[in-house]
Amino acid sequence: MMEREEEPRPTLALEYCYARRTGKTGGKEVAHLWEIGGGTATCNLLDVALNESAVKTAVVVIAADLSKPEEVFPMVSFWLDKLRARLHEIEKNLKAKPASAKVMDQLRERAAKRFGEKHPDNARDGVIGKGSVRHTGVTVVIVATKFDQFSQKDPELKRVMARSLRFLAHSNGASLLYTSKDDKQLVAGFRNVLTQWLFKGQPVKTKVTDHLKGLLVPAGADSHQDIGTPPVADKSAFEKGMGPGELWKAAFEAYFGKIDALPSGPSEVPALDPKGQFAERDIDNALVQKEEDLKLYRKAQEKQEQASKAAVEKKAPAAKAPAAAKASRTSSSARAAKPTPAAAEAT
Repeated sequence: MMEREEEPRPTLALEYCYARRTGKTGGKEVAHLWEIGGGTATCNLLDVALNESAVKTAVVVIAADLSKPEEVFPMVSFWLDKLRARLHEIEKNLKAKPASAKVMDQLRERAAKRFGEKHPDNARDGVIGKGSVRHTGVTVVIVATKFDQFSQKDPELKRVMARSLRFLAHSNGASLLYTSKDDKQLVAGFRNVLTQWLFKGQPVKTKVTDHLKGLLVPAGADSHQDIGTPPVADKSAFEKGMGPGELWKAAFEAYFGKIDALPSGPSEVPALDPKGQFAERDIDNALVQKEEDLKLYRKAQEKQEQASKAAVEKKAPAAKAPAAAKASRTSSSARAAKPTPAAAEAT
């Protein structure tokens, strides 16, 4: 799977695949990959892929589309919040059992050690302090895709985008990288990062923070000092007690605009097998036959409904005739018995 060169296609809801390679001892190593797509409406599917049994080895990749720059910061923030909410539920369930009560504490401690115990911004066990890092307990990689479409933007916009994403990644103990399907070097960097975390490959030591290039910042390689302060035009924002996250959000929106809402889902369902790569002759023939049967059944139902409707309409005039005659006689009686003025007043 990791070596495929095929054209990427939109993900519909929840999809599964796997990556496999031969390990150092000759055995097969397998990574199970669950991909959630289709917008924010499918976020609850995270419960399927991330559970108590998978949390110890989980690697979460959050993808953002650089061709829609205004959505990048809110999209990454959305999924980080959903991830923390899901991990909170998992921790609650684990603490209900004495044998697993300390699992999440141990995972956060492990993440802090990997990040760098002597790192000046490190915060162990999720304790929040000035310039701290809030470890989730699972490996998180933030991937900004379609860099080729964003690379032509104004340098200042690229600088703000890079620093904003570096802040989000670093504050959550995550790795960050840009990628593009047409850039072999960026694709190689993406594969190296996945290999490191999925198959315990060689740690990625390359660090690229130049906003004019494709970013590659492994977890623990950045710092709040290097990222700098958010470029907020309204300096009073610093005096209002806004947190670092709010300040970076305000700065991002000042440059890229504020969106009303993130996309909740696709406007239309994409073709599941556009190239016919998974064709099965017997199954396809059976499907065609079933679709033809369904068409015939629907036509028969329509004819039956039309016949029933015609029968009802045919009986309706005969049933209404006596009522019409009665109404006519009543009308004649009314005209014959014209009330006197006194009677009309009493009425």
